[in-house]
Amino acid sequence: MNNLKNAIFLMIGCLLGSSIDSYAQVGNPTFETIYQRPIPGWFNEAKVGIFVTWGLYSVPSYVPKGYAEWYWKRSQHESAVKAFHQRAYGQDFDYTQFADRFTAELWDPDYWCEIFKKSGAKYVVTTANYHDGFAMYPTDYAETIGRKDWNSMVAGPKRDIIGELKEAGEKQGLKMGIYYSLIEWYHPWWENDRDRFVKEWYHPKFKEVVNRYKPWHIFLDGDWMSYRHWRSEELAHWLYTESAVKEYVVTNDRWGKPARGSYGDVFESEYGAGKYTSPEHPWQEDRGIGNSYGYNRMENIYDYDSRDELIRTLSGVVGGGGNFLLCVGPTADGRIPVIMQERLLQVGEWLQINGDAVYGSTASPFWPRTFDWGTVSKKPGKLFLHIHNTDIGQIQLEGLSAKINQVNLLTKKGKVPVKYEYNKETLSLRWPSYLNDKAVSVIEVEVEEGYAVDKTQRQYRDGRLEINCRAMTIHGGKPSIYYHGIQNTLWVADWTDPKDNLSIELIINTPGKYKLSAIYAAGNKANNWESQPSAGGTYKIDIAGNTVTSKIEATQNPKTPESNEVGTIQISKPGKYTLTIQPVDDGNWREFRFQGITLMPLEATETQEQDHTTQQSSLKGR
Repeated sequence: MNNLKNAIFLMIGCLLGSSIDSYAQVGNPTFETIYQRPIPGWFNEAKVGIFVTWGLYSVPSYVPKGYAEWYWKRSQHESAVKAFHQRAYGQDFDYTQFADRFTAELWDPDYWCEIFKKSGAKYVVTTANYHDGFAMYPTDYAETIGRKDWNSMVAGPKRDIIGELKEAGEKQGLKMGIYYSLIEWYHPWWENDRDRFVKEWYHPKFKEVVNRYKPWHIFLDGDWMSYRHWRSEELAHWLYTESAVKEYVVTNDRWGKPARGSYGDVFESEYGAGKYTSPEHPWQEDRGIGNSYGYNRMENIYDYDSRDELIRTLSGVVGGGGNFLLCVGPTADGRIPVIMQERLLQVGEWLQINGDAVYGSTASPFWPRTFDWGTVSKKPGKLFLHIHNTDIGQIQLEGLSAKINQVNLLTKKGKVPVKYEYNKETLSLRWPSYLNDKAVSVIEVEVEEGYAVDKTQRQYRDGRLEINCRAMTIHGGKPSIYYHGIQNTLWVADWTDPKDNLSIELIINTPGKYKLSAIYAAGNKANNWESQPSAGGTYKIDIAGNTVTSKIEATQNPKTPESNEVGTIQISKPGKYTLTIQPVDDGNWREFRFQGITLMPLEATETQEQDHTTQQSSLKGR
């Protein structure tokens, strides 16, 4: 009888086996179990890192706009880059020949790491293996189309870039990491036998660089294939249980589709400015000082963020609970452009004064509530108010129930006491605005532990309300928040059931008329958008007795949310209100990628429009 049962169970198992992915079977690692691992504590303590994007693409260092490190790929497909390549290097000059021009003759890794240290960074991530497959270290896994000397030890500078930089960084007390691309664009196996590429190239090459250089942080990228095809669970299991770095390594979420935002020690935000992420999971904002990671000679002074812009971005990221990974793109001869050095030193000077509000801090306890004057970070017994408006010398922080011990402004000359009043859960602060930093001033509020906060979103001082879908409550089983980890690609996904809806509580202090707009992506104006599943339906927004209905209009790009005016509403009195957005169940609901809502007082809108008209008239008269 037992033999019969076993035979039946075996038969059922065989029938089901073909539909079960091998990585999900009992005994094999899965991301769900792998990422029960807590993130090593050093990462949140560090908060600030430097990203170095350097390789063969640093020789041409050219694209009209965007990421210059994509030169090889773009020179194959974009007319402007093709034309430049032929004009500058000749029609018969192949990208692989840049290896011989990548000389790094002025490279001084000790100087680099001295600058990184002074920037306030605690860790460094350097391109070990970019999408072109060129290894910045000695390896036998060194091949691409037409060349088998595809690494920096036998071609170009003939130096171990990763090894030398690691040694220089450790002298400065920096935690050294690597960037590693899963894909290699023109490797013969990648083009002809991807299973073989994964098993016999990607996995052993990755293990080699990890065991040799023992990185603290691994920035994965080039993940445009299913993580199951990459066999990523198998590799992650090795990394966290067998490798030389298993106890302390931190890895991002680019293991392959659809791992982004789901699986990784940290979730990556690329040029997102920290506006689309959540402190519910560790995350990191990565971006260049300009619009490229690799050095781009086409960028001018206006393409680079100023000192103040970079510090405000850093502050906003910290208030959202993230780390800030700021990229520099060195030149082919090994220099970090002077303007990039200057920016790093400027950020470092600010951190010398305000570092206590950054290193080891955690996200605003008010999150997802936002403030028009800046953001908040916290530590045990301390709230840090990051003031982004340099003109103000007073604010009111409502919704704080706490015992306040003292309040100080952090300055170059030390802590300056701030006058404050605390009444009915409102903390009123006043200080001399001439003491403000040009970018971000930090006020340290010492509080007794056990304080409470009200996270309800309130109007800004100009009457605006800005609502992000992360702040809203989803009513329904299927919809979820999705962020692709790049720029503003945040929306509600799988909103296919018209019975599901989203809601949020708001506090409105100023009655009046408001222009209501919804931010979303849907369809594609360039392609028969009406036949696409994410456009054409109708939704309604309810608040304070107002119901406004609107049809979902196509956006320029189905993955780039845009603001679309919905209508006008009237708020008759101050108070707390519930705003709800819901599909109209008329049989035509086809989902849309909803990101958020804005309410703008009509008086403010009219003033802005008048200012814009005046400005345009002034420009025409020049």
